[in-house]
Amino acid sequence: MAVSKYVRPLCFFWFVTATAVPDPEPIVIHPGESIQEAVNNAPEGARFLLKAGVHRLQQIRPKHGQIFEGEQGAILSGAALLTTFDREGDFWVASGQHQRGQVHGQCHPSSPGCRYPEDLFIDDVPLIHVRSRSQLAPGRWFFDYDNHKIYLADDPTGKRVETSVTRHAFTGTARDVAIRGLIIEKYASPAQYGAIHPRVGNEVGTGWRIEGNAIRWNHGCGIRIADGMYIGRNYVVGNGQMGIGDIGNDVVVEDNEIAWNNYAGYAAEWEAGGAKFVKTDRLVVRRNYVHNNRGTGLWTDIDNINTIYEFNHVVDNWGPGIQHEISYDAVIRHNYLRGNGRGGDAWVWGSQILVQNSQNVEVHDNYVEVNEGYGDGIFLVYQRRGSGRYGPYITVNNWVHHNEVVFKGNAGTTGAAADFDHETLYSGNNRFNNNGYRVPRTDMNKWEWRGARNWVSFQAQGQDVAGWALSHRDYAILTNQEEGQK
Repeated sequence: MAVSKYVRPLCFFWFVTATAVPDPEPIVIHPGESIQEAVNNAPEGARFLLKAGVHRLQQIRPKHGQIFEGEQGAILSGAALLTTFDREGDFWVASGQHQRGQVHGQCHPSSPGCRYPEDLFIDDVPLIHVRSRSQLAPGRWFFDYDNHKIYLADDPTGKRVETSVTRHAFTGTARDVAIRGLIIEKYASPAQYGAIHPRVGNEVGTGWRIEGNAIRWNHGCGIRIADGMYIGRNYVVGNGQMGIGDIGNDVVVEDNEIAWNNYAGYAAEWEAGGAKFVKTDRLVVRRNYVHNNRGTGLWTDIDNINTIYEFNHVVDNWGPGIQHEISYDAVIRHNYLRGNGRGGDAWVWGSQILVQNSQNVEVHDNYVEVNEGYGDGIFLVYQRRGSGRYGPYITVNNWVHHNEVVFKGNAGTTGAAADFDHETLYSGNNRFNNNGYRVPRTDMNKWEWRGARNWVSFQAQGQDVAGWALSHRDYAILTNQEEGQK
């Protein structure tokens, strides 16, 4: 199945196209100069051009309407260089380290130091943060916060060693801020906080536009959303907890690459992976390439309504591909999903598309491919989860139609399942219509509806009565015949 049938080609542009109203002449800022001082001395709506090089340990609170652009090679870094080391036994030690940020989050057992926002990088590679000297080994580091020392097992000689110090690159409550063409990296943002963080307490900045940036190696989130935010054509890769997340209405996330996030090792079931959105209204997530995140690919969780997921390419994430959880009305359409669920596949938690305790969701015209050894297809799940802003968290009135689901091997099923009040799920106007399936054999129990079913039994339950299912062999024969007739 050709990808182009379901997903438009992704194009990433590292420049900003001209607008009808020209931007003001830029205020030029060189590495080493204070960006905040320039902001303070400039009016609202001013434009700043950051020259190539590393602008280190800068935290910026913009004014309304200000524009921040990067010359090619302009880097905002939240990390300090470590250049002086002593030896203590087998270890190299950097003393005089007084930075200590907010400790937050739940860690995977293999990464006990994830809750601490400070990271250590050797030649741009983050090391694993351990919690005692006895755990030190190559690729690991220890921060003795009480004695202000950083310990390494790796020889730092001749290498660039950096430790993240500054909490945010951009923060504050200004309106209509634009951030373009920058590399933003190595900020000590805690879990659930962003290197780009338009918020101070309960006050938020609205209407921010984040375009054409590379946002990487920040400890918590790369970008924290807020009302009216546009996030387009960014490379949001390799952040410690998650690429994009949080609360906001009328948010558009499109044409981004969101990949390899959760290097710090947060527990995926707590919150980690590609992107997670909470309490949004009118969220649009389209044409993003979301892959290899250590957690869910795209996740709407808690009181999201009027959500659209469309034309996304979501592959090889550890958790579900697209997950709509304890939320409401959504459309999930024209997405390509493959190989998700590789990090853990108990029950249906490795589904390519998972509608979980949510209602009024339409899932259509998606291409879904389940790996030979793990994962599941499209699932509706019902559990005891209570109520939210727009009513009870129940799995009813969901319509799954005109999708193509391919099972490459013996792993996985598709359908609906519950571990509570099964009758609400199966009598709640949930329906599968006009879907197509490719399976090793149609007599396999690849469908779930009031128990495991083969194809004939699934249709006997009133599901997909106008759908089709073919074995891989029969599909190959059929498509070859069709091609020969053209």
